[in-house]
Amino acid sequence: MLTRGHVHTLGGHRPTATCCGAPFRVSHRTRTVVAVFAAGDSRPVVLITGASTGIGKTTALHLAKKNWQVFAGVRKESDGAALVAESASIEPVLLDVTSTQSVRAAVAEVKERLAPSGRNLSGLVNNAGKGVFMPLELIDMDVFDDVMQVNVSGVVRTTQAALPLLRKSRLGQQPGRIVNIGSYAGSISLPLFGAYSASKFALEALSDTMRYELGPKWGIQTILIKASGVKTPIWDKSIGSSVDLLDGVEAGAMAPYRGMCDEIMEIARKGEETGISAEEVAATIEEALTAPRPRSRYLIGNGAEVQMTARRLLPDWIWDKLLLKNLKRTAEPLR
Repeated sequence: MLTRGHVHTLGGHRPTATCCGAPFRVSHRTRTVVAVFAAGDSRPVVLITGASTGIGKTTALHLAKKNWQVFAGVRKESDGAALVAESASIEPVLLDVTSTQSVRAAVAEVKERLAPSGRNLSGLVNNAGKGVFMPLELIDMDVFDDVMQVNVSGVVRTTQAALPLLRKSRLGQQPGRIVNIGSYAGSISLPLFGAYSASKFALEALSDTMRYELGPKWGIQTILIKASGVKTPIWDKSIGSSVDLLDGVEAGAMAPYRGMCDEIMEIARKGEETGISAEEVAATIEEALTAPRPRSRYLIGNGAEVQMTARRLLPDWIWDKLLLKNLKRTAEPLR
């Protein structure tokens, strides 16, 4: 993590600081920021998982501009250095949500940084996620479990570790909030979306449970943000890795699913291309963290609220008929 107050000069060279344990060059602007923030800091504080790219990175930059102290969870030191290069006020911290040791170490680092000012976390944004799109018959269980580890267990693991910092620690302090980044896939499942949708449906249950368990006793509000397509690298990465996995499936097993896979992958690509921007999601996250009375769920994206409401209200047989009418190759019977 960028260690404030410990910027030093090596010989006659430019000052350096530490990002996730690795030294990097510090600009004059960074030295000024360090001096200002070393003492008397009263900014709200947020920890964001999965901040290397996409929604997480955009949210980190967005909140940093709004004068938040941002701890950005990244898996690689180079990603942390890249964030600091864009905003010197961001503090990267190595955080792998699939590792209990990594999560605990990251939260301990955040706690140490906050100790001098006596502040707690104003927000935890559980953003880290991954997707794999394959027929359930063909998906390897290790691949399925990996999606669950990131999208479900990772949320529980990080929340457990961060809860002591979300509870108010002194008089006059406000408890922090938890913002979970869900998806329309937590309300609407599609062919090939079995693993991803299962993880996002699970996040719905986790978010409800957190509201009931943490709200009445500690005042910790839990907000779920459900977006439809968003223009972020996760879609390209997920589609690319899914295509690679499908290419490794034996031809005979793959044959009945070929048309379905081609059709759904094309829909996924178009959904990313026509999706909302990560900046729109970041603005919604800011609202969830700061609104006096935030919603328990935010439905955002092109047609997201209409589609999710329709899915909730329509009987299954009507919904299935409407869906399959638009999925010609998926609905084709075997010949």
